[in-house]
Amino acid sequence: MGGVDGSVAPMVTPESAARELRENTTEGAAVLARRAIPLLSSVVAAADDDDLPAATRRCAEQMRTARPTMAAVGNLVQFWMVTFSWPYDDFRRCAMAHCESVLARADRALAETVRNARIRLGKFPPDSVFLTHSASSTVCSVTEGLPFRLLATASEPGGEGRRMAAEHGITCVEDEDAPSLVADVDAVLVGADAVGSQAFVNKVGTCALARAARASATPFFVVAESYKWVAGARPIIAEGVFETVENELVSAFLSDRIWCVSL
Repeated sequence: MGGVDGSVAPMVTPESAARELRENTTEGAAVLARRAIPLLSSVVAAADDDDLPAATRRCAEQMRTARPTMAAVGNLVQFWMVTFSWPYDDFRRCAMAHCESVLARADRALAETVRNARIRLGKFPPDSVFLTHSASSTVCSVTEGLPFRLLATASEPGGEGRRMAAEHGITCVEDEDAPSLVADVDAVLVGADAVGSQAFVNKVGTCALARAARASATPFFVVAESYKWVAGARPIIAEGVFETVENELVSAFLSDRIWCVSL
């Protein structure tokens, strides 16, 4: 396919799809998980007929393990794999249709998560102040348009919170100052890259905020679609910018009921 300058766009391969997920260090688990499924569909669309089933399986396997810390990526791809019937006829159409189905399911999970979270946050007065960390796209979806004031930590290394603050016109708080501000906000609201039965994973600095919230009796909420849940007690951390936070520090997990832990 030609680009706007007449150049030929590179074909998406299983290897390039997995590499795109591995090398994207600026976006969170929900965004990358939802990016993985269209990438898989692109590989299905581009693969040669003779190599189509093998290329599809290879792509799914490589993407499933591309970001082990971000359970959402592996979970969505794994769900695609175990629920696809691998037909002998019309493989390409069936595989791409299944990608659309899984993505629609993820859309429903986000919509229900946002709805449930807004119901819970609706118990706070309209002038409430919330503090967030690590620029969760799910948190942004939840808080968009609500009559609350949102503060964002800089979220170094990476500074995604600083970028989010500039993009949305909200106040940015330096990471080292954030724990001391927790007692002065109405709640801390963060996302998660993976959730286990005893701990969840998020950007480094989250644990300090959770402990400060516990010390000051400030509500600490985790907003996360249920496809981020893992079966184990403590999710895997394979990247140094993440850390585990004990679930006992969480006031409530605000989520949906679309998926299940057995994913």
